[in-house]
Amino acid sequence: KMSRWLMFAAVCRVGRSFQQSAGRQSKVRLLATLPDHLLAAKEEVASGAALLLDVREPHEWSYAHFKSAIHVPLSALQLRGACPPEILEQQDRRLYLHCAAGVRVHPAAAALNSLGCVDVVPLSEGIAELLDYDFDELAYPPGSQQDT
Repeated sequence: KMSRWLMFAAVCRVGRSFQQSAGRQSKVRLLATLPDHLLAAKEEVASGAALLLDVREPHEWSYAHFKSAIHVPLSALQLRGACPPEILEQQDRRLYLHCAAGVRVHPAAAALNSLGCVDVVPLSEGIAELLDYDFDELAYPPGSQQDT
């Protein structure tokens, strides 16, 4: 039986291989099937009108994360109410939240609301599903096997 960690690692490798081998036509096809709410999120993040927050834990973030994402672990939000000041200072921007499976985004949204963030949108799609939709490129830690 494969552990969750190994399954996530396999998904990230497959996602990266897909991103590297995807041609222009397949990306257009993928974007055509992107649900409206994800297409809006992708466009807003790309334009700078919104931020993408990754609420996964540090060990998950260090393996792989979206290039456009900002890391704000759920545990930090819940235990210390810690949120980077640059996020709290940008109240005019929408915050899209994502995690591994679309579950932790809901308590993270509540924690951010309690810190004064009002336009918080939890994405129900986990990172693997977002990769399937070609939502963003993955970033890997420098020197990791995936970074080569």
